[in-house]
Amino acid sequence: MAILLISSQTDDETKPERNLKKITSLHERVGKFNGLNIFFIETSGRSCLTARQACGVESAARANPQASITLFMEKTPIANLSRNKSDKDEVNCAITKFLLRRIENVRILRQNLLDHLEGTPLWEFYRNGLLNKSTTPLVHRSDAIRVALLWKNGGIYLDLDCIVMRPLDSLNNTVSTVRDFIPNWIENGVMAFSAGHPFLHFLMKSMILAFRPDNYLSLGPSAVTEAILDFCDRDDLPANTLLLCSRNSSLFIQPPDSFYAIGSGRADVFYQQTTDLADWNKLKHSFLSHIYDSGSGRPVPPTSLYAQLARDYCPFTYRTSESNGSF
Repeated sequence: MAILLISSQTDDETKPERNLKKITSLHERVGKFNGLNIFFIETSGRSCLTARQACGVESAARANPQASITLFMEKTPIANLSRNKSDKDEVNCAITKFLLRRIENVRILRQNLLDHLEGTPLWEFYRNGLLNKSTTPLVHRSDAIRVALLWKNGGIYLDLDCIVMRPLDSLNNTVSTVRDFIPNWIENGVMAFSAGHPFLHFLMKSMILAFRPDNYLSLGPSAVTEAILDFCDRDDLPANTLLLCSRNSSLFIQPPDSFYAIGSGRADVFYQQTTDLADWNKLKHSFLSHIYDSGSGRPVPPTSLYAQLARDYCPFTYRTSESNGSF
């Protein structure tokens, strides 16, 4: 079982606001973890993660203790973001601080995230103001930034609504199909690539042509799917297949069970009072579970599949938030 890298502490010390050790410098912290790079993106400009987002980060750190887990957070709040603090916000901020200060392989970088587009084909697209026409700017920005960061740095990108259950170090140059959507559909919620992979450069150029300001999927799954079909000269994208593609490169198409065993068409399964054993069995061979609708605010009953996954894989976040009714 993977061990979370947390300093030894008494029960009283588990409260994130008490007795925190002095934080090591970012250089010292990241220097310990020179292998796998896993990263998340939060584009709203909020100062703290929600509990459900924090669950994704904690689960990745637990399952991959030797990986460097980076959370890129936009430092400039969006205009219509509420500035009123609630009790729920206080709990969320306490959890976010815990992730940074107590879990050694997690770092949080607050930046102007669009700056990461510089030096990529998407830079002029952004500089020309086209991205600003988006009706879903947080989604489109995240779609663009994740590809730019993958191309520059390599590693594994994860949506914040993923709960990681297994080590991810075997993943490279891979994406996954989904079970309950249109045929040959590739999601972009989990993407693993080596830095400089030629497909990512091709994808960024394709995204510029695919962009539709009023279509929130236009820089995401639909763009990725069409780009793979073109780049790898395919008419279909069968699961469990290594695709030989342009520029002497390759991509592996994961089966749905790797990341999306319970797809968007069955999102209700995560929130039902009772859990079907068959749904647990679907996750037996999954690296992680993408939790659809987690950002919608739907209640999570304690006996639901979502709550049971959180209890197992992000126990600190779930325990802290659930006791305050904020998960």
